[in-house]
This record gives sequence, C-alpha cells and structure tokens, in this order.
Amino acid sequence: MCAIQYPVLLRESIEEAGPRDSGQCPICKSANHTVYLNGAGTSFDPQAFGSSRTEIAAGTILRCRECGFGYARHRPTDDQLGRLYREMDIAVYQAEAEGRRRTAERHLKIVSSYLSGGRLLDVGCASGAFLDRAESAGWDVVGVEPSPPLYEMARDLLAGRGEVLPVTLQEANLEPQKFDVITLWDVLEHVADPIAFLVQCRSLLNSGGFVFANVPDLDSVPARLLGRRWPLLLPEHLNYFNRPSLARCVQGAGLEVVRFGRRPTSFSLSYILYRVAQHDIPGVNTLGRISDATGLGRLILPVPIGETLVVCHY
Repeated sequence: MCAIQYPVLLRESIEEAGPRDSGQCPICKSANHTVYLNGAGTSFDPQAFGSSRTEIAAGTILRCRECGFGYARHRPTDDQLGRLYREMDIAVYQAEAEGRRRTAERHLKIVSSYLSGGRLLDVGCASGAFLDRAESAGWDVVGVEPSPPLYEMARDLLAGRGEVLPVTLQEANLEPQKFDVITLWDVLEHVADPIAFLVQCRSLLNSGGFVFANVPDLDSVPARLLGRRWPLLLPEHLNYFNRPSLARCVQGAGLEVVRFGRRPTSFSLSYILYRVAQHDIPGVNTLGRISDATGLGRLILPVPIGETLVVCHY
C-alpha cells in the first residue's frame, strides 16, 4: 500500500519527533507517521477536560501515513482516564441542556431509520438526553456513564424508566448478546484501543444488531479550514479518524459498515462564542458580552463541527 501524504498543521520530521513517537498506529499498526499538530504536553488535569475547560491544550497529535488515523502522542492510562472523567467540572455542560436535547432527537431519528424498537445500550450516556428520548419512543434502554454527577443526572431524568450504571463499559459486566442497538455518540475518540472497544461492543450485540458511532473527522471541511483552531482538537481526545481509518477500525472488530453520514450538533450562541474565544480571536469576547446582554446568546444553532457518523451492522 502506498503511503498517503496529508497536510499537517505544523510539519515535523519523524526523526525530530522523539522517542515517544516511535509507537505503532493503534489501528493499522504502522510506525510510519507524521506530526499533525505539534502542541505542548497535555496536562492530565480534570480542570483541562470537558466543556468547562478554561483553555485549549490538545498536545501533540500524530497521523498515520498508511491509514490516515490520528492519535495523541501522550496517552493516559485507563486509571488516569477514569479519574479525569470522574472529576471533571460539568457546570458549562449543564448549561447546554437544550442543545443536547435537540442533538439527541437527531440521533434518535438516525437510529429509528434502521430499527423501531428493542433493547438499546448508550455508552457514555452523559446526562441521559438520548436515553430519555429513546425510552419515550419505546426502546428498552440501558446507559453507562462513569462521571458521578452526569450519572446522577441521567438516573434522575429517567426516573426508573431505564437502567443507568455509574461505570465505564469495561467495568459494566453486561451480558453478551443482549442488545439490538449500541450507540457511541462521541465515545471512540476517548478510548485507548478503538478496535478492542468495538470488539467488546460486538460481543454485547444480538445477531443482526447495529452500532452507531460519531467521531471527529480529520478530513472534514471544518478540520481542514480551521487547522489548529478546529474545536475538536482537545486534550481528552485520544483518537481522530477519517472515513478509511474508521472503516478499518469497524471491520477489524468484525462489524460491517452500512453507511457514513454527518449530522450537526446543537449549541447555544453563547457557548459557541465561549469556545471560539479560547482561540484568542480578536473581538469574540466583546461579541459574547453583547450576545449575553441582548439575550441572543440563548439562541440554539445547529453547527457542523467536523464529525463523521458511521452505522455498523453485525
């Protein structure tokens, strides 16, 4: 296979990248990579993770020349990841409830175009917006969420209409061949080994079941246009896909790609300006103050932020 030449945000040779860059691509196992983003070392501090972060420090991101997969140079251990997600601040996340509800409705329409009901597992269910919509549509729902405050929000929102577990998928000890649908809304970018994670998901599916996943796409128009200001370059994102590498990941887990697609994410104008201001763009803080003072900040807008959706079949 010919190596692929990709644009980089800051070019650096493989030799200059240093000993930590000598590892293999987590997807295709090639050691042939380039430096996509040469950033400062990532701080594995809960205050640097999640929607309430006060600054952006994505760290160094490598990109495989063979399959196009992008991956963080410095990767926390499973224990570190668990601590980060259990301790991160969710104050800003809580303020975006209406946007999450609209995005959840979009997700439900996607799932419902393949199945009209059954048993559904939402991995990383957060505050439960999607579980709530799915259960209201007749699905038998289960969610897993390791963040204690988000788990409590999801549990309270469902109020006994489904099951929510305060653990990661790996800790959940769920029965195999249990679910008709597993949803991974913005999950695969957070796991150390995406193929192994999908293998575990496959083991939980009934024959003929579906996995729906949404991930950051390095080949998307927003990623290419915004460069290092792309909002999905985050310290908590260990993995960055394009469609070929995502297909390779899915197929490596024994699943079949049904289709790729895109969907926008809904945010308030206030949150959009808050995130843009973190990239030191002149005038954005002033616009934020004006939008908040006039009430325009409460507007909910659908935003294409550069993600790819994949539908997988078992």
